[in-house]
Amino acid sequence: MSGIALILAGHGSHISANTAGVVWDCVDRLRRLGIADEITACFWKEAPAFSQVLDTVEAEDVVVVPLFTARGYFTGEVLPSEMGLEGPLTEQRKRRIHLTPTIGEHRILDSIVDERLRETFKRYDLPAQATAVAVIGHGTRRVRQSQDTARQQADRIREAGWVNEVVAVYLDDDPDIPSIYCSTRSPNIIALPYFLADGSHVSLDLPWALGITGSGTAERVNGRTVYTCDPVGADATICEVILALARDTGLPFAPESVASPWERFPAAGRSALLQALEAGRILHFGQVSVSPERVWRRDSTEQSRSFATPAELRSHLREIPFRPLPTSADLPDGWHVDLERSHDAHAVLETIYPGLVADWAAQAAGRLSTESLEEVAKRQAGMFKDIHKLTRAVIKKTMHQVCRDCIRQPTWWNDLVASDNALPCRSACNLWLSMARKIGETL
Repeated sequence: MSGIALILAGHGSHISANTAGVVWDCVDRLRRLGIADEITACFWKEAPAFSQVLDTVEAEDVVVVPLFTARGYFTGEVLPSEMGLEGPLTEQRKRRIHLTPTIGEHRILDSIVDERLRETFKRYDLPAQATAVAVIGHGTRRVRQSQDTARQQADRIREAGWVNEVVAVYLDDDPDIPSIYCSTRSPNIIALPYFLADGSHVSLDLPWALGITGSGTAERVNGRTVYTCDPVGADATICEVILALARDTGLPFAPESVASPWERFPAAGRSALLQALEAGRILHFGQVSVSPERVWRRDSTEQSRSFATPAELRSHLREIPFRPLPTSADLPDGWHVDLERSHDAHAVLETIYPGLVADWAAQAAGRLSTESLEEVAKRQAGMFKDIHKLTRAVIKKTMHQVCRDCIRQPTWWNDLVASDNALPCRSACNLWLSMARKIGETL
């Protein structure tokens, strides 16, 4: 075990591809820069999960950068609990894991915020003396610190004195978003989403709270004109923030030449996969077939389209329609990736099914450990803390609705005996937990 791994931790979503998409875009950019030996992402609501991503990398030094715009419940409680972290530095299984502050706490965000506002003022020719700015954060009543970054941005803009009025409001805290119309008087309002991505909060929740359609144009509400900026995280500059936070750990993150877009992927399971391919035979993973020369959709019924980069392939497989569970058995048809090196087969599989090869290899070596619902509940502080109390009727119905359409077999369920060559699922995923909680409320 050696080298450095960089892991970007995001929220993810069950309904929007953009939330995790921004994180994966950063992963792709950073891999092209070659700034670490292994680079990947992890999520609360998508794969690979917070709780499992460390098993996908082999580096002895790991840096986790939370791609959240505020220090709050998820970065202060959920992420450390799911990953077993004790603070900024954790010694775990002969490796050192560094947890950095959130990207929203870094000073580079100031310049992004200012650029967003200047673009909006210039685009609509708005007079500063007749315009209010509302910095919109997520907030949470669980952790009051979650207000800090949005409030600090509002204070900074106000102190600069170039805007008539500035307020900070929150999606899930007070003052709430509709309070903008009472706390400001200017005829024009610029709504600045202090969010990472144009996900469901920005595209659905914010427009609803503001009383607008979210069309991207100026809209009239309560006799005022509302203009909405892009979220602060939708910017290539975010990679500069990530690198600055990673380098603050004292570890070297220097760019190196990268010959292929399929480099700098998490390495766990790669050796086992390449060894299995050495015989020249075809391997099958769910709906995907792999040979030393090609990776393709099994039983394809459409003319096959070739993909050459992780970003292109990932976009095709997860975005239209959005597939929050990459191992769901509805993989789009008609595609392939030709391999310049058999070595790249692992990276292609990791793009299609994040984390699967690591679990497959661990199972083949007899090292895969499963996690019961009771064990999942032990690390929960929020909505899933009682998930182990589900009735068998709820579990059975959730298995039917989620697991039957997944290529992984739920080997974590204590009544299930894994079949030969089954692709393992060692812990209930967030989609399963969310569905079980919803079903439990109705039965």
